[in-house]
Amino acid sequence: MKSVIQLSILPMGMINSFVIKGTKKHILVDSGIPRSEEEILFQLKSHGIDKKDIGLIIITHGHIDHFGSAAELKLKLGVPLLIHALDAVALRTGKSMVETLKPNKKFWNILKRKLIRDVATPCEPDIILNGDCNYDLNEWGIDGKIIHTPGHTPGSLSVILSDGNAIIVDLASSGILLGGIMFYSRMKHPPFHDDLTALKKSIEKVLKEKADKFYLGHGGPVSRKDLMHYLARFL
Repeated sequence: MKSVIQLSILPMGMINSFVIKGTKKHILVDSGIPRSEEEILFQLKSHGIDKKDIGLIIITHGHIDHFGSAAELKLKLGVPLLIHALDAVALRTGKSMVETLKPNKKFWNILKRKLIRDVATPCEPDIILNGDCNYDLNEWGIDGKIIHTPGHTPGSLSVILSDGNAIIVDLASSGILLGGIMFYSRMKHPPFHDDLTALKKSIEKVLKEKADKFYLGHGGPVSRKDLMHYLARFL
């Protein structure tokens, strides 16, 4: 059984959310841009997933293209929201963490201005992780864990599953433009990173987990070889 289902919020993997399938409940990872809730619910249904079977929403970090519909989905699904304490301000204000939007190329300043203007419905997280967390997902019937992987933002989270899959979202990107479209194995920086030194350590941490397939927020999924290439070439 496929443990991770990729949901494309924008076509061809330019912005992704994910479902992790569990034996008790499933977990939704990220909520896309504002007003994505109906598209996400539609895609859940198209994959044969009843919304009543979702038990948790993980928000991986405080950029609005990943938490934009969190409040609406929390209400519609009736489930708790999880985020790291260092990025929780984004949910509470409905705004991207501006100080972390450090463009990897100058032309991404255009996107930065848009992200600063965009506002989501504020909401309060229900589960807040702290420090160098290692959060077990067994409660939902999932053999895996959430780990703290700062660098893209201070509170960025990744999900490591025992079957070799990992969801690392914006630790890296692949494809062209924002990510996706084509050339999924072509590794690149996403538009922004907060701290490249911390990012390098986080990718090394993820690689120690021995996953072999990595799902990205923009583009992907990519192989272990692809991620190692990104680490060596870009960091």
